[in-house]
Amino acid sequence: MRTVRTNALAALVAVGGAAIAVLGTTGASAQYSPQFLVNGGVGTPTVFDAANLSALPAMNLTSAGYTGTSLWNVLQASGGVNPIPGVKKNSILLNYVLSIGSDGYEVAFSGGSISPNFGGSDSNAPYVAYALYPSGAPLTTSGMARIITQGDAMHGRWNSNLVQLYVGAAPVPAAGPGGISSSFTVKGVQTPATYTLSTLQALAKSKGQETTVTATYMQGSNSVTDTYTGITLWNLLNDDGLILDPSIKNDVLRQYAEVVGTDGYAAIFSLGEIDPNFGGDNDIVAYADTSGQLGPGGADGFARMVVPGDMFGGRYVSNIASIEVFTATVPEPSTWALLATSFVALGALRYRRRGSRLARA
Repeated sequence: MRTVRTNALAALVAVGGAAIAVLGTTGASAQYSPQFLVNGGVGTPTVFDAANLSALPAMNLTSAGYTGTSLWNVLQASGGVNPIPGVKKNSILLNYVLSIGSDGYEVAFSGGSISPNFGGSDSNAPYVAYALYPSGAPLTTSGMARIITQGDAMHGRWNSNLVQLYVGAAPVPAAGPGGISSSFTVKGVQTPATYTLSTLQALAKSKGQETTVTATYMQGSNSVTDTYTGITLWNLLNDDGLILDPSIKNDVLRQYAEVVGTDGYAAIFSLGEIDPNFGGDNDIVAYADTSGQLGPGGADGFARMVVPGDMFGGRYVSNIASIEVFTATVPEPSTWALLATSFVALGALRYRRRGSRLARA
């Protein structure tokens, strides 16, 4: 549930000298935001304004009409994403970034959709825009910065008047014994279910949702190409029923699915990536292929994730044991502590600079 930041946060803002708007509940009036905070699981919580944001590597988003920098660049400029304790491989694939506008509107992005090693090199990767293209004029009513995802069918992930980018993490699964999977569970939905090869195939075929994709990805130094058949992750979750709050605009954009293998290896997918109304990525739960990775004698079990367009195969979770839907959140009151630290540090820096100027006068 979203919370209203009260006068305590306003006081922190005043101490730090930062004009970040106080967050409200969904439906509150958006206020112009001249800067935003990056915090959570990053090396150095950082406040971005027009000057330090525009100093990052720029990209002209010609189809959208904006100039900006990738969300990945913003995270790197904030000290990078911290490794998640207990995750030995590709921990970025369990991270999410929750973007928050001054009206409380929230959109989650998975670490895999941001990292250049996976989906972040795609044209649909998220960018932080700060100017119009080709005029170069600064943004006005949409705040100093807004999130842009060029390929979205609708603009629900275009989060304006950006005030915060919070880096969080999905639950870390316990290490498992590994082995070939013969079933997986789906949780965090209206109708939790268990699927085997026969029931998954039956669902896809009975609903007319069976789909086939050919994908190429790097596995170490080797290029792998295979043709897979399965059901999209979006259709699978919708058939089991997403749990959405109708009082929250585009509540689906705050949610993500965590896919876990029998060995505990996992990756998350924000629902905004796979919802046809937004990112529409054709990520599938595959149950057959042409090269023998799946099925009898296959090393990847009866089902694995397939993510066309990813550079490396880190999100191709094999031997699926479970899929669960969660909502991305900003923990309280730790958020306030991070905000206080960032703003007080910013205020102290400005105070020292002012004192230095006075001493030179």
